[in-house]
Amino acid sequence: MLQDLFNPNQLIAAQDKCNYQRIYGFGELSVKVKSNSEALLDELDLYYKSYVSSRNDESGKTLYVINQENIGHEHKWLDVPREAGKQGKKEGYLENAEGGRWIKKFKTGLTLLQHQSTPTVVGECEQQLAQIVNFINNQCLNHYLSQGFELGHASAFSRDGKVTAIAAGSGGGKSTLMLRCLEDDARNFLTNDRLLFKNEDGKVAAVGIAKLPRVNPGTLLNAPRLKHILPVQRRAELEKLPISELWGLEEKYDVQIEDEYGLGRVVLQGELVNLVMLDWALNSNEPTALLPVDLSAEAEEIDGLRKRPGPFFQDSNGVFSEDLNELASLSQYCQALAPINVYRLTGKIDFDRAFELLEKL
Repeated sequence: MLQDLFNPNQLIAAQDKCNYQRIYGFGELSVKVKSNSEALLDELDLYYKSYVSSRNDESGKTLYVINQENIGHEHKWLDVPREAGKQGKKEGYLENAEGGRWIKKFKTGLTLLQHQSTPTVVGECEQQLAQIVNFINNQCLNHYLSQGFELGHASAFSRDGKVTAIAAGSGGGKSTLMLRCLEDDARNFLTNDRLLFKNEDGKVAAVGIAKLPRVNPGTLLNAPRLKHILPVQRRAELEKLPISELWGLEEKYDVQIEDEYGLGRVVLQGELVNLVMLDWALNSNEPTALLPVDLSAEAEEIDGLRKRPGPFFQDSNGVFSEDLNELASLSQYCQALAPINVYRLTGKIDFDRAFELLEKL
């Protein structure tokens, strides 16, 4: 068992005991996950069922998941600054002499080594699947950010290879609207809340991060095909709540796209052609409307799309940013998005009307 995070020999010995493995494909990047827990990998297979890969190329990333007791509590972790509006200590970090960075999750106790060649998770991993998924996805983010892609906080779907992204703050309705749009069988799921994009010779390449929609009860109640995800008794309780109370309820459920919408409904790449910023409200009396945005004069309208890479970002040379709050400028985002159509969805929150408006794009 690994006891000292900063003992390289112990770490290598623990990694060598990861005898089970799976391979997942995320666009051009494959990630081989090795673990000492086959049960955990079985859970990952269920989560990443749309991304299981037979590739075993040496150019891919190998990531280790060491399931054991949590360790590292004794260290004086440096605080990772929270994003604006978020309170409390979520993560701490310490640099590793071997060219990596240990990051401590205070709530769950997991410790994660972000390293260019041997990213590793240590702790009670079988109980924290969501954080393992996030760590795997961070390797994808690093891969594409190192190639000049920008990171957006958005959901997205694709039709005939053309991508429409939907951006808003947490609780703004982007996942609900994206799932509503999947009721059109010609549309495929691209991502739930992380989108990478890059202006390449006048077209904007888009890559989705493989994170399933993790939604609140209001989203499930809004979609007849998803209501069954809620336990029967809980559904009956929720259906009695007023919309205003239901909208603010934080109670997360995963939506497995291919189980609910059909096989072949998940893609990872496409050409970004539309960006829709949600600027609507429950208490608005105005009809739902889709208004064009001129980025040259209204750059601030896409501010909600911006997302910082965070403490896990390590470029292709193994270098970490010195500023954990680093965020690309609005002008940088506008330059990347210059070739596409940008809109604001305003007025009252009405998902059926929004679906009709997006059908016309």
